[in-house]
Amino acid sequence: MKMDGKWNSAHIIHGYHFHSKNHENRSTVESENAKALLRHHKITGNPIMRIDSIHRPAAKENKLRAMSAKEFEGAPPSWHACRGMRVMLLRNIAPSIGLYNGSLHTLVGPIYNRDSIVASLTSADLKTGELQDCITTKPIDTCGKVQQIPPKSVLLSVDDVPYCKDTVDEFPSGVHMTCKFQGPSNPPEMPDFMVIEASNYSGPNILRLPGCENYVPIPPVESYKQKAGKTKSNIPMIRIALPLEGGDAATSFKGQGANFPLAEVDLDGWFHVPGIFLVAISRVRSPAHLHIRTFPNYMDLKVQRLKENVLDAQAFEEAVKVKSERMYRHKNCGDPFWTTHYNDLANSIIDQAFAKRLSIKKDKEELIRIVQLMFIDTDTNVIMRVLEKLIETQEYLVAEAAPHISQEDYETLTNYQKNKSVKPKVLKRQFDDKLSLGGPSCDIKKRKLPTPKQKLSPLDPIPNENLLSLKTRPDISRQTFKGLQNSGNNVCFLNAPIIALCHTRSFDAFLRECQYLHQQCSGYHLQNEICPLCALNEVVNRAYRHHNLPLRDLPKMPIIKLTESLLPGWRLGIEHDADEFLVKLFDLLDQTYDCQIHKGTVKTTKTCQSCSSSKIKEQFRSQRILINLVDIEEAQIRIQEGINKWLMEQKLLNCEHCGEKLHEVKRELVRPPSLLIINIHRRAQKRISLDNNIFINNETYEFKASVNHHHQHYTTVGCVDNNHYIFYSDERVQLCHGNLEETEQQNFSINTVRTPLEECAIVLIYERQLHL
Repeated sequence: MKMDGKWNSAHIIHGYHFHSKNHENRSTVESENAKALLRHHKITGNPIMRIDSIHRPAAKENKLRAMSAKEFEGAPPSWHACRGMRVMLLRNIAPSIGLYNGSLHTLVGPIYNRDSIVASLTSADLKTGELQDCITTKPIDTCGKVQQIPPKSVLLSVDDVPYCKDTVDEFPSGVHMTCKFQGPSNPPEMPDFMVIEASNYSGPNILRLPGCENYVPIPPVESYKQKAGKTKSNIPMIRIALPLEGGDAATSFKGQGANFPLAEVDLDGWFHVPGIFLVAISRVRSPAHLHIRTFPNYMDLKVQRLKENVLDAQAFEEAVKVKSERMYRHKNCGDPFWTTHYNDLANSIIDQAFAKRLSIKKDKEELIRIVQLMFIDTDTNVIMRVLEKLIETQEYLVAEAAPHISQEDYETLTNYQKNKSVKPKVLKRQFDDKLSLGGPSCDIKKRKLPTPKQKLSPLDPIPNENLLSLKTRPDISRQTFKGLQNSGNNVCFLNAPIIALCHTRSFDAFLRECQYLHQQCSGYHLQNEICPLCALNEVVNRAYRHHNLPLRDLPKMPIIKLTESLLPGWRLGIEHDADEFLVKLFDLLDQTYDCQIHKGTVKTTKTCQSCSSSKIKEQFRSQRILINLVDIEEAQIRIQEGINKWLMEQKLLNCEHCGEKLHEVKRELVRPPSLLIINIHRRAQKRISLDNNIFINNETYEFKASVNHHHQHYTTVGCVDNNHYIFYSDERVQLCHGNLEETEQQNFSINTVRTPLEECAIVLIYERQLHL
């Protein structure tokens, strides 16, 4: 096929653009375009012209001309062309009429308008041109419309007086004179315009000549030298060149979105770049129009998974599928299958998959058995049809693990890269060696990549608990656990709410649904330390193992990224309120990731006792219940009673009808939230009596965690089950046995569990109970 003559006109898609002295014989875009130029010259007989670029300042022309095109935004020092050759436009000139970056056209020829070049110069400027018999031998920089007087220009007059070479020294110094030149009008000098024939051009006839409707003059453009490090001079270095290059070859990046009749692909050495091969082979309409010089093997393409953004893109794609399928299912967009009953079944299947850590695709029988207990009147075959429909629509991905590579694949791919003599481009993360959740942003240092001896993949779970540092490794012998470090900067107001949220099923499920946002550090070394969230994951799992409970795998969500985005409004080193941080955290999650686990629909009824008028309003909002102990007369109040008082609240508001301040406000949670966050204002020495379960509108909420404030320090109590609790004081963690309603509790080094809960709790987190 390649020997067929029709492939001479095929567009070549390359990985390498510029010629390299280290690889003299390597094929590039430049070499392929040069071959196509010679081939076109032999076929048509049209002469090859060289167009030299203009360089400013003129005093550094020789130095600037020696620089490669890579240093001037791709503009070459000189360009060879031939009439009738295929060219590519390198700038967006008028995209709406077909003149856009990457468009292909046909070269017509140059236009020179150099009969009269007028410039304002001084005698010193004229001397820089080194005139010989009225002809310049070097370029002269100007500040007018013409940026530079090119060499071989003839000086005709000075201030409308014919120029005489004997009078050049008589010109007054520092005085600007109007000089008229006649410039060169042939290559290799830069023309005023290069005319191209644009087949897709839809603008006016610029040349105003018959038969030239598609002819467009392209002017030269400026390209600035890319600065590398510090420069001694602030004078910009400019290369003025035509925004054109040969159109027979281009890189895969330039060819994105283009369609070619025939295409050759030569990406040897570039298959490790994510997506580049797919872009290259999708530029034609049929596989018969494609020729691949070097076809990649399976390992060449799989190496792309060492790139962090590949796994993130895969996770993002899965998340988009899940979101779209869920919206399609809930709104019943034209699919009669998704009735209200079937939607309830699907929601229950997904909830149970989260709660039991089951795979919708692999654990079908177990999920059917669990859902059957919830919907006794529903036939098993109906549940199976709903489950199969979830798998068919790919909504099952919401309960699957985040995309990752195994330890074996990681080692295999890195070794394959080394054997292929390709510079490994694996994950390069930057972490703060003293970073805790919400900690200060110190100087970020680059870490060394893990060696094969460590047997640690950046995306695998922790394979060995001995890899934990001394600061985060739990002491199993003492049955103690490690929490999040404070690092001495008063960041306990950040640590305590995050630890509390990680004890809830709903927050865990939300993180898994947003798995494309995960940091996916999974135990990756942080200069002899472990990721703070991985350490917290170990804390929770060890507590569950200690009580022979099913393990939980906390997803690696971007808590560090979230807290850093909040930190600009929080001054570290001083004390802040944990409840205010929790409010800001949920607001940020809601705005950025559409987190609604803490939201519900509340119906508020305002009734005036004087005129009996009422006003009803339903609003979907964040449900943070406020219990103000200052307004409570009792010495001790139960949480359930505080909830009931919040639902039926007396407020002195002006009635819209009679104007009396006798309003009664009644609230009803029409749609209860998954997480119930209760804020307690403590401005008096009063205690609360905790309830393991509270009831709102036939919904049962279980106690999960609390944030406590005492002695200017925030702590957390997390619930493992009704009889076991974990007490966190930053990295110091201990277990407690017993029920919350019991009077005797095991003592901690700081205080009992009951004391901080009843006397110091400022935030209580309850979670809605699943209906089994």
